[in-house]
Amino acid sequence: MSAVAPAVGAQAAIAQARALPLVQVLRAVAALSVAFLHITQQAGVFVGRPGEPAYGWLRPLPWDAGVDVFFVISGFVMVWSSVRLFGRRDAPRVFLARRVARVVPLYWAMTSLLVVVALLSPHAISEGLESVRYVAASYLFVPMRRADGFVQPVFRLGWTLNYEMLFYAIFAVFIRLNLRAAVTGVVATILALAVIGQIVTPEPASLAFWTDPIVLEFGFGVVLATLALSGVRLGGAQRLLVAVAALALLAVSDGVPGLPRGLAYGVPCALLMAGAVLGQVRPVRTRWAEFWVRLGDASYALYLVHPFPMRAFELVWLRLGWTGAVGVLSYVLAAVAASVVAAFALYRWLERPATDATRRLLRV
Repeated sequence: MSAVAPAVGAQAAIAQARALPLVQVLRAVAALSVAFLHITQQAGVFVGRPGEPAYGWLRPLPWDAGVDVFFVISGFVMVWSSVRLFGRRDAPRVFLARRVARVVPLYWAMTSLLVVVALLSPHAISEGLESVRYVAASYLFVPMRRADGFVQPVFRLGWTLNYEMLFYAIFAVFIRLNLRAAVTGVVATILALAVIGQIVTPEPASLAFWTDPIVLEFGFGVVLATLALSGVRLGGAQRLLVAVAALALLAVSDGVPGLPRGLAYGVPCALLMAGAVLGQVRPVRTRWAEFWVRLGDASYALYLVHPFPMRAFELVWLRLGWTGAVGVLSYVLAAVAASVVAAFALYRWLERPATDATRRLLRV
């Protein structure tokens, strides 16, 4: 969710990110897989399986691993994009300001939309607003346990951003050091958090949340970036083999009981990322490839916006009585297509302008 090197403005950031087009493609696939998961789960309402995929064959792979792909990408890109920042005295401020500009405006807009809806129609959002403290924690990316026991913010998808902000904070602590020392410090801190989470039960809920082994995935991305920057490369056949092995491992590890998600999904996703970044970079040559790169540009918007068309189409389909297999498939296709269109629009008309405006405000 970032540029490949320091740049001025969202447009320049996007142009530099395209230096690694397969990373953009992976972003697109990751966001689309999460959207597809939620939409197929929502379609379960049509066949009496609310909260579950309408049909088992709609889940040949664990689509929720799209989140884990994002975390590995984030670890990689933070190192890759900060090459010119390591060792600078102002690096923590510049790095955090860029991250705030990239993540906060769109997320706060979505959160504010839900807060307004909940205030105007308290029954429209099943979880409610809980308390002023809970709403404030949601805006500040602080994990907080709800009354139902889940540690999720007002905008539920924001749980992933709570992890992102933790990683950014860790990264900012070490970015004033040289590259090798900073990477060592970041990886060691992430590993320590994951170990602590396995040997004790931290309290309060925020500490338990931050010490989940899923944080290892950021470390995997950091290590991959270090390898890429040091010149490690795989041949085309090797990269393909790694990608195939990653998908196979992802399918198998999904059913292993007791295996922490940071390993069950994190290792395959790291292998998938390795196949994308440890090789020769080839320019985008076809319109189809360009579409996926552009969808990667809008992947953050897709991740955040898809619940809205998903819910809107559900209400339409239920009102029309379109259920059963045909209803499910048509709903899934329509909701996915609408989510993609909405993501492109949101990215162009809100995310990009808001990011640029925030960067100017923060002078980065």
